[in-house]
Amino acid sequence: MVIVTGDGHQAQRQADTRLGGAIRALRRERGLTLVELAAATGLSQPFLSQVELGRSRPSMRSLFRIATALDTTQQALLGLTTPAPTVPLAGGAGGGRLLLHDPGGADVTEFADVPHEFAEFYAHPRHELLYVAQGTIELELGGDRPRRSRLGPRESTGYSGLVPHRFRRIGEDPCVIVMVHSGA
Repeated sequence: MVIVTGDGHQAQRQADTRLGGAIRALRRERGLTLVELAAATGLSQPFLSQVELGRSRPSMRSLFRIATALDTTQQALLGLTTPAPTVPLAGGAGGGRLLLHDPGGADVTEFADVPHEFAEFYAHPRHELLYVAQGTIELELGGDRPRRSRLGPRESTGYSGLVPHRFRRIGEDPCVIVMVHSGA
């Protein structure tokens, strides 16, 4: 189990370097070249090279693509770094940081300054609990029965990660959410 606390520019740079090293090690363990990983993720080879060297920080979307191509999760990759880096959300707004990584159990991620615009849908095999600590969000669930719901402070909902999902901030108030992933 890894519990992540603290901040600071130097710690962030060190965490970026550890994250890049973890991605590189897992890519090599999977027998993939950087070019093959680029093709599998839709990200450029130069960008991935910079990430592996710790010189660039992937967004949550890019980290999701990398993790999927490496047959793991974003949280598992972030869990290999202590402290975990804060990873930007879509459009560079806000950021997500891993609060807890328990390889056999749950992962807890905090998202601050959630963007006003929806990003692409996410889908993964884990169950997801979304808790709004501050602000108001709109959650969109896709699939066979698409729906949108609004959640305010201290409200939560859960859903299968297999259902395409995404969220965005409503209003101008600061917005912080906590997401718990559990299961396979």
